[in-house]
Amino acid sequence: MSTENFVGSTFESDQPRKLYDYSQQERSTETRFHFLTISKHSTYFVLTAIFEAAVVIALESVIFAKFINSDYKKSIGQGIPVYLMIFIICQVYQIGIAWDAVRMQNTIQVIAFILLNMCCLIYSGFQFQQLQEAMDQDTENSEKDVEHLKYLITRLLIVNVVIIGVCELIYLYLGARLYQEFGWRIYKKIGADPIIRNMYRWYQILLTILKIDMFFFLGYSIQYLVLVLHSGDVEFPLTIIALPLICLFLILAVYAVRHESKPLVIIFFVGLAAGCAYFIFKIVRMYTPSEITKYKNVLKFLTFFASVSLALLVLTIINAAVCWSNFNKGLKQHLLRDRTETALTQNPGDRTLSLD
Repeated sequence: MSTENFVGSTFESDQPRKLYDYSQQERSTETRFHFLTISKHSTYFVLTAIFEAAVVIALESVIFAKFINSDYKKSIGQGIPVYLMIFIICQVYQIGIAWDAVRMQNTIQVIAFILLNMCCLIYSGFQFQQLQEAMDQDTENSEKDVEHLKYLITRLLIVNVVIIGVCELIYLYLGARLYQEFGWRIYKKIGADPIIRNMYRWYQILLTILKIDMFFFLGYSIQYLVLVLHSGDVEFPLTIIALPLICLFLILAVYAVRHESKPLVIIFFVGLAAGCAYFIFKIVRMYTPSEITKYKNVLKFLTFFASVSLALLVLTIINAAVCWSNFNKGLKQHLLRDRTETALTQNPGDRTLSLD
């Protein structure tokens, strides 16, 4: 008699079921609240992201209120409120990225979060310079009033840069610790096969890049729509239509790679190539002498978002090509089984290649 049959026939009681139910409940808790119950570094990582977002949003809100309640917006323009709102949205988006990274114990997404926060640090530096230049161009208010607002905003922006910079150093330390803690994650998901593990790693990289893509694409589109285009421009309705389509396009890419659909991936490649051509065209056009006045006071921010978006598109193409080359090599079964894992493991005797 085999060991499995002996165990199955001898211990027909409620105890195994209770143990299993406890295991399922524990796994559910670990999946949702892992960073609060098990890993102190995960807890610190998410709490630091929340702290940074709270402080930065408070500082940006004060700057936003000071600007809106003053007369300087007439001479400086509506660009500054848009920049401030994008920065605030980015901080909220970062909390979601950090929480999702530690919830899934995804070291790749932790690294991406650190890089995204580095971009925020660079962006805050640009914001500091942009506000200074905009206020220097004010000619409708007294020099005393301009200097007062400049003094206040400068101090707030300095604190803003310092907070993000200090948090970035903390993220680097915690990220190194989490990299060691989460090293076991991929092994638990797909086993010891190094080939499958490598394919799964590329898949996770693609998912992470797509999440960052979405923020920078939408950030650029909102700036271009509000600050450059006018309601009568041909690109105005096209840009509005493109905003939800971008999100759907990125979701389609995840589905295509997960199900190893080559026709959908080809469509995705065509869209990526068109995106690269679009951003190259826009960057060149922004610095064309006949067009440069159109981008006054928004040139550096738009260049930053367009350049990062272009770089992300290139990385997405490379990564998607690697995932394409991994089609029909066994990863699809693991990815699809991940969705039905709960149903497949409801019986204690079931044997599956679990991803968790």
